[in-house]
Amino acid sequence: MTNKYAHKSLNLGDVISAGFRIYRDHFKQYFTMAFVGFLWLIVPIYGWAKFAAISGAIARLAFFEVSERPEPGADAKRYTDKRKWSFLGQSLLLLLIMIGAFIGLAIAVGIAGFLVSILLSPESFVSLLLGFLLGVVAFVMFYIGLMWISARLYICDVILAVENPMTATGAISKSWQITKESAFKIIWILIVAGLATFPVSIGGQLIMTISRLVISVILPYDLAALVNFLIILAVLIAMSALTWPFFQSITAVIYYDIISRNGKQNRVTDRPKKPEI
Repeated sequence: MTNKYAHKSLNLGDVISAGFRIYRDHFKQYFTMAFVGFLWLIVPIYGWAKFAAISGAIARLAFFEVSERPEPGADAKRYTDKRKWSFLGQSLLLLLIMIGAFIGLAIAVGIAGFLVSILLSPESFVSLLLGFLLGVVAFVMFYIGLMWISARLYICDVILAVENPMTATGAISKSWQITKESAFKIIWILIVAGLATFPVSIGGQLIMTISRLVISVILPYDLAALVNFLIILAVLIAMSALTWPFFQSITAVIYYDIISRNGKQNRVTDRPKKPEI
């Protein structure tokens, strides 16, 4: 049987196309799961854990689709729901890692800027121009560094969702290990995928702007503010639910591609033959 989602290598267009086809073929299921997941975010802590588990379930379903071992949605949700606190813990660890990376890179850029300011003369136009150019380079390198770290950790949720046994920290470590040769390719994939979903953002902004103008005219100020808030919340949830499964599908394709090229796809756990209680 030919894998309709298969691609030869971690090629930007192929990965995005495969992720899109998976999402398109299961749009209703993935969108519904994502919509419910984003509603859970309203509930503190427990709801965040539920969202993380549902997000992992979408990635798990997409992974088994691309590997031609489809799994029922109920089984995937049951599997990841049992690990919801691991998913939440993983999310918190990632947040701390990114905060630490941000602070570390900011300190490094600040020290470099201080040293450059000492060496350059503030009265020289050439020095000022050079300082400006170095500042731009430092700014670009700062964000490239953050994106590089994000790319190295990008697939940890699908690893936690698919592999068994696996821990939150183990999934983070494995993501860091197996993406060392693919980080910049992943960055470009995510940039292009973000551009592909840009029309959704534009559409959402138009809806929110038009609704705000109309409601502000026909309703009293206090009531209009409440209605506008509810509309904005609903639009943001709908937009997120529309785009998030696409990125989760891409995550699954990237992970499948990496382990396939390393000849390790058969080491990944199969879907449970019987639903876990």
